[in-house]
Formats: sequence, structure tokens, C-alpha cells
Amino acid sequence: MDKRLLESFVAVYRSGSLVEAAERLNISQSALSRRITELQHRLGLPLFEPSGRGMAATTDAHDLLPLASSALEGIARLEAAARANSVQPAVRITVAATAHTIETVVAPGIADFMRARPHIRIAVIEASGVEIEDLVLSGDASMGITGRPRYDAGLVDHQIVRLDILAASPQPFSAVERRNGIDLRALCERDLLVLDRGYQSRLTLDAAVRLLSLSPSIRHEGGSGTVILALARAGLGTAVIPATTRTDLHTAKIVANGIVLGMDLAAIWDPALRWRAEVEQFADQLRASFSPAPARRAEHRSIGPLP
Repeated sequence: MDKRLLESFVAVYRSGSLVEAAERLNISQSALSRRITELQHRLGLPLFEPSGRGMAATTDAHDLLPLASSALEGIARLEAAARANSVQPAVRITVAATAHTIETVVAPGIADFMRARPHIRIAVIEASGVEIEDLVLSGDASMGITGRPRYDAGLVDHQIVRLDILAASPQPFSAVERRNGIDLRALCERDLLVLDRGYQSRLTLDAAVRLLSLSPSIRHEGGSGTVILALARAGLGTAVIPATTRTDLHTAKIVANGIVLGMDLAAIWDPALRWRAEVEQFADQLRASFSPAPARRAEHRSIGPLP
């Protein structure tokens, strides 16, 4: 049983209010409500009912309280004993991200991070972009690495890097395109090789295309950056890729109405996570792995596969 679920249950029981309990736990009311819902689902029991402006405990909640309190006290004694004996507790961090983000952003930093912190172990969960936030909210993942826009879900949002979206072609871009980027209108006159809508870079491209009322010629749509780059290399079109994609093709930023298309890659986690300090340290290391961008040309070679 997740300690956070028990803490949330006890806090709501004692305060009789989601608002007061959320303030006490320093989390959002929506995050607390999700925890209570998850606990009720796991137990198969109704624990609270709306009562005026508060929450009334059910009979099952009254029966559960002594057990939950005892469990939390036992955990507290165990943690105190570990501290007294200078035993550093083992920490397990589970990171949810797409396969390409794991390959290029997460995996390269794991060994050095754990070498410096032998009590920490990092595991990964491969997930689609739409699944990552749900894995963090459910507690199945300690943190997520995502390029999707985040909404008010009560999670910490820790930016790692801003990624441009690039056009990639075996043929060099013009001098103007190398300097300023290729205009989206001009790009849409080419045959395009694009990722599917499971990738945030594709969703960003689609949004810009809709805004400008354009009708691009999509020659191929797929879930593999390697495939669309191979097709581009064979001369079947121009690939559209995020800036972390490793390629030997010529690349240029994509510009729509004077704005470079891009997305923010960020780490997200629950602010009430037990190992939040260690999670933040790992997020800081990931951010540090992206050196500050120097003055950049519009055409460049990019540095790693797809987030």
C-alpha cells in the first residue's frame, strides 16, 4: 500500500475537508481527490461521502482509521531507526518516457547518477506521450519526461530543454533557409515525411498547419524516426523531426509567422512524492546534460533520437 494514500486518507478523515487536508499535505485538491479515489478503488470500499461543504467518513472509514494510523506509525518508526543507525534508505526512482526519450535523454545519465548515489536505483517505463502524465498521477512512475503541454494536475513541472522542430533533407537548404529557417508555407509545398500523432512534434506541426490553413502533402506517416529519415535519405521527401534526432542529413529550423516551431521537454512529478529530492536531483542532471545553446545557424546537425 502506498504511504501517500494512507496519509491522504488520515488527513481527510481528521479534517473532514478536502481543502484543509490538501493544504496540510501541500498538494492540490485535485491530486488529493485522485488519491482518495484510488484508495477506495483498491480497497473496494466507500470511505467518504459529501456532507455540506465537507466530507463525512463512512463506517468503513471509521474501521480503517486505526489500521492506517498504525501502519503510518510503523513506517515512521522504521524510518527513524534507519536514520539513527545511519542507514541510508534504498531509493527506487521509476521514470516514464517515450522509448526515444529514454534512449537519448534518460539512459545516458543513469550510470553516472547512480554511481555518485549508490543507494539510488533507476528503472524506466516505456510509454506513449499521452500515458506519461497518467503514470505519474497514479504513482506507477516517480517522474515523467514529456514534451506534451501540462495542465493543472497538481504536478511539479521542471523544464529540461526547449527543442526546435526541424526539416531534414539530403539536399542543402538555401542560404536564407540556413540563416533564418524554412518557412512552413514553403515546407508544405514539398512532400513530407512525418511522425504519427503520438509524438508532440507532430501535434505542434499540425497546430501550425491549421493556424495557417495549409494543406501539406504527407508522403509518409509513421512511428519511427529512423524510417522517415531513411525515406528522406532515399529522396522520397523532407522529414520533420524534433531537434534531438541524430541524422547526417541537412537540417533547418521550421518557422511559422516568424516563430520557430518547438516544444518544451520537461520532467514532471508529484510534489508529495517521498523521494522528491532525489527525483529533482536527477531532473537537474538531465537539464545540465543539455549545454546552453551557443549562437546557432539555421542548418545544423542534431544530437540524438526522438523524444
